[in-house]
Amino acid sequence: MIRLLFIVPYPELEEKVRHVLSLHPEHDRLDAEIRTMTVEDTPDVPAGDYDAIIARGYTAQKTVARYSQIPTVQLSISGYDLIRAVSECCETFHPKKIAVFGFGRQMYEVKSICRLFQVDGEVYAPVRHEDIPSTLEKALADGCDALIGGYSANIQARKVHLPSVVVRTGEDTILQAVDEAIRTADQLRQERIISQMYKTIIYSSKDGLLYVDRSGTILVRNRVVRRMNGDISLMHRPLGQVLPYLLPVFSSVISSGKEETGRILSIPGTKTIVSVSCTPVIANRELSGAVINLTDITQIQDLESQIRRKLSERGLQAKYTFSDILHESDVMKHTIRTAQRYARSDSNVIIVGETGTGKELFAQSIHNASSRKNGPFVAINCAALPENLLESELFGYVEGAFTGTSKGGKMGLFEQAHGGTLFLDEIGEVSPSIQSKLLRVLQERQVRRIGDNKVIDVNVRIISATNRSISQMADQGSFRRDLMYRLDVLRLFLPPLRSRENDVELLFLHLLKTQSLQDQIPLPSLAPDALALLHQYPFMGNIRELKNIAERTLSLFQGNCISRSDLQEALYPQDLSEEPSSFVPSGPSDPTSCSDERERLRQALAQCGGNRTRAAALLGMDRSTLWRKLKKYQIS
Repeated sequence: MIRLLFIVPYPELEEKVRHVLSLHPEHDRLDAEIRTMTVEDTPDVPAGDYDAIIARGYTAQKTVARYSQIPTVQLSISGYDLIRAVSECCETFHPKKIAVFGFGRQMYEVKSICRLFQVDGEVYAPVRHEDIPSTLEKALADGCDALIGGYSANIQARKVHLPSVVVRTGEDTILQAVDEAIRTADQLRQERIISQMYKTIIYSSKDGLLYVDRSGTILVRNRVVRRMNGDISLMHRPLGQVLPYLLPVFSSVISSGKEETGRILSIPGTKTIVSVSCTPVIANRELSGAVINLTDITQIQDLESQIRRKLSERGLQAKYTFSDILHESDVMKHTIRTAQRYARSDSNVIIVGETGTGKELFAQSIHNASSRKNGPFVAINCAALPENLLESELFGYVEGAFTGTSKGGKMGLFEQAHGGTLFLDEIGEVSPSIQSKLLRVLQERQVRRIGDNKVIDVNVRIISATNRSISQMADQGSFRRDLMYRLDVLRLFLPPLRSRENDVELLFLHLLKTQSLQDQIPLPSLAPDALALLHQYPFMGNIRELKNIAERTLSLFQGNCISRSDLQEALYPQDLSEEPSSFVPSGPSDPTSCSDERERLRQALAQCGGNRTRAAALLGMDRSTLWRKLKKYQIS
């Protein structure tokens, strides 16, 4: 409801007001009280009793001065009201000169109206109600023989026996005043809502907030900033006097008109360190002041330390970046550039490559170069766990979901990776049942713990890895094709070590150095002819196998230099499935350069000591293809 107080000077006007209110389109919203009284009887009005006051002339003037917290709408005088009053005065009293009494400028057009009735008119506008008697004396002295004006002026005119007519307010004027009162009340209510909203925001903030006008006076402050500064009085005081340590940043913003953030300051007399941001306030294209925000970074540092400690304990951090990938070959430079482009996207990535090519190293590097770098990095080897255990690890469970559950249940890896990256290694080994559940999580972005009846929203980027072709597996029916399309959005192929030109030497020397430091032994030199053996070896286990060979080499060599025979023994140790290896490569010949396929197969087998797996890798084909070709050419 809108509560209105009408103050009217005569009973006839009260009847008009009631009539207008009864017909008003919004009369259901209006709760109006009408009081008939003169300006001398203007009542005391409590501030909260009314939304607006509607009054006329000097009564309106008095309510504006007296009740500043309540808006006052003035009943103005229309041209039609003046014409009617002049006409009535001329017909009743036949004056020669009319004194027109009015408040403000609303009576100034009456001179022209008087001339229409062939009578002189003179406007008198007493500033205050108390000035009416003296102004009336002046009108009489000027030869006025009649008066039109408000109710108060008419009362004074009757006292001196001067004929007078009251300027009566019409219904249109009343309607306009009611509409204006409704607009004013609604606007004030909306402003109060906005004001209370901003007040709530300011006082509920955990940071210290100040608004300082352009002159440097504090006009707004919340309790937090006051507590930070020792509960001193801040309101309406100069910033430089009460908080001088903030004056430089404030002055800089006021002079430049640009925001400043991240200033680290110590509050004098305390141990509190704050991060200060200062934002200019632009109103009507002019700089009116600035908002200063103070964040207690002592608490932030403590919280960040706790979070980092917990993440470290849980192993949810990616520690490798692209700069940790040792390489010189062009193929690896191209692979890293591709991975860096993938890092800028938020799409799922699948990393394919043989075992030991560094798939998790690339996964961590992509995460650390992405927009999720500050989020968790959660990794799991899908081939290392049985199906039921993998399910509980991925999705979590509630207490009592099955025998042996932890008290309170357990958060799954999808939940732990929220806001970050989940790395699914060996994704090709996941069972069809788990594949279905993975697909649902990727589609809905929601996870349901085992034994729970509610879902949890998750925001996770998936990086998966495999050394098998999931597209071939999908053709064979062992991998869901719809899941493959969800995972295989961005594909990154990691080249095998044998395709990386001279990277094998770079990595081997690096691994030798790392292992020698770990074993606390002097780093040996390497015979020049020994390196040739590395280029002839297929490295089916890639970098993982190269690391083993480096460790084995350090254990086998004698003296200060690793000879060709030391490296030969490390590369081709005896195996139970073969005769003791007496194979010694004849040189760095390349069987793939031979044009005759039969001879090419023979050379590869000879170079790999009869090991068909290594020969297939050397020739760039899978083992089943090599087996068929050997059978075709009857090579044993």
